[in-house]
Amino acid sequence: MSSKRSFNDYLDNNRKMTLSDRIISLLGGKTSNNDDIYEQLLVLLIQADVGVDTSEEIIDQLKEQMLQEFLPSSRQIVDKLAEIMIDYYHDAPASDASLIMLVGVNGSGKTTTISKLADLYRRKGKKVGLIAADTFRAGAVSQLQSWAERLSIPCISGKENADPSSVLVDGCRYFRENPVDIIIADTAGRMQNKNNLMKELEKMIRVTAREVGQENMEVLLTLDSTIGQNSLSQAEGFLASGKLNGIILTKMDGSSKGGIVLAVNHKYKLPVRYLTFGENIEAIEEFDIEEYINSLVKGK
Repeated sequence: MSSKRSFNDYLDNNRKMTLSDRIISLLGGKTSNNDDIYEQLLVLLIQADVGVDTSEEIIDQLKEQMLQEFLPSSRQIVDKLAEIMIDYYHDAPASDASLIMLVGVNGSGKTTTISKLADLYRRKGKKVGLIAADTFRAGAVSQLQSWAERLSIPCISGKENADPSSVLVDGCRYFRENPVDIIIADTAGRMQNKNNLMKELEKMIRVTAREVGQENMEVLLTLDSTIGQNSLSQAEGFLASGKLNGIILTKMDGSSKGGIVLAVNHKYKLPVRYLTFGENIEAIEEFDIEEYINSLVKGK
């Protein structure tokens, strides 16, 4: 029997009081347009990491809707809030990329996420290849090679401290001669405010795009969901480095908030592609905004 657990399982087991519980407790069955109630709803969204600007816009929309519609119960107000939050999300369909490059700061979970992503594609029947271009972190290459062996997939790597761009080029050329359905490339963790490292990343993206075609690659930013609003500065820094197509939110089992999805998405129009949670290799899910908001706000 599979030991796979869904993200909702983690929510059910780890949440102490859902945002829905808190809202209903706050409303106490009342649906009157009370400015104090709206202020407290605003605070609840901010505490859930939705962000000040995003929360204010969502509450303004809720206030307008409540003036236009009769919502006789607190549950209906919660439903309306969830509807507004879902509509607020800027989605973008994933491209049919043949190469996915993961970028992010140290400790955001890139290498672990790559193993989960590789397994997810493998379970879908896809032929996967890995490129270990994190040539600076001790053990990063061996860690990815170990996962590749467990999953029986090829992994192209370079020597320690090798130029990561050259490793990416070698990997792309290897998989051109030995085709796979999807290539997933690891990169070294780097702080978004380190100009020399971000310049290096620009080069890595540029040479990889030259090998596979810009339209055939996606660059996904891994964001540690437990760091809350600090995610915004990370996203901004990596966007400045060039192409960034979306986000993978990691360590969701360690976050009781989760509103950061809307904060980052609203500010930078970056869609969330995947969520990861827990240590199990199957603890990854494709992101679905309706399911996510219903879990966050409605508790189901």
